[in-house]
Amino acid sequence: MNLRHPFFVLGPVLAGTLLVSVATAQKSAVAYNTIPKPLPGNVASVGPEAYAFIELGDGLGTYGHIALLTSTVGEVTVVLSSWACQSGSWQAGCDSGKNAAFSQDITFSLYAVTGNISGTYVVGANLGSITQTFGIPYRPSATPSKCAVASQWYSNKDKTCYNGIAVPVTIDFSSLAIPFPANGQLAVTVAYNTTNYGPNPIGTSAPCYGVDGGCPYDSLNISTDNPPNGDFPVNPGYPLDPDGIFVSPTLNYSQCQGELALIPGVVQDDIGCWSFLHPEIMLKVNLK
Repeated sequence: MNLRHPFFVLGPVLAGTLLVSVATAQKSAVAYNTIPKPLPGNVASVGPEAYAFIELGDGLGTYGHIALLTSTVGEVTVVLSSWACQSGSWQAGCDSGKNAAFSQDITFSLYAVTGNISGTYVVGANLGSITQTFGIPYRPSATPSKCAVASQWYSNKDKTCYNGIAVPVTIDFSSLAIPFPANGQLAVTVAYNTTNYGPNPIGTSAPCYGVDGGCPYDSLNISTDNPPNGDFPVNPGYPLDPDGIFVSPTLNYSQCQGELALIPGVVQDDIGCWSFLHPEIMLKVNLK
């Protein structure tokens, strides 16, 4: 498992304000944000190859500002974590060239959240999906002279050693003109293919499989980090389920509840063990 953070006791959600900025062609507003600023060199994360999921994300709640009722969904940013190395691996002998990156197709999907049954949020219709190709950086080479764990890399900015590197990726949904849901609730998921998991697993016939460095997508994760000081940033919005994240699993297995708890291939709220371990997401809306 690539989850690298302890669990925390649930604290209060802090209300924020709707932050408005002027874009080139229209006004946009941050309706939800759990991305820390500054972003550290890496964040805790989970990946499909380790957790056997098709897509993973979170339920986003907002505070019902009147401006949201006439807005459409704009940019969505999600923090990923790349543990991939050009040669070697994050476990041993990692070596990557400066600014080296691999090409990766990533799909963001938006879903309506229709209600709450027995404390579990219910995911409704798919409101829109966009697939975009990104250049995902390989994590930096290992710096054993500065890190107690020889396979890690050292961040001069953070003065900290990490296994992976945090990578924010953004997709703009403005062209789809998706109205922001009237109930102020929305689910955002991320999906991409790996060797064995994702919407359409690539399989073991890929040229990168089994060679030095391996297939980089197998070492790409989605952030599930806790906020600084055990509390969410004082920004707009809040995770709908403080103790659950939204996932479409390959199997009927729940990380929190064990076997037979989830429905394969359906986006749903995985409840029970994700307190303060939520995907780091920022969602902007276009104001009319």
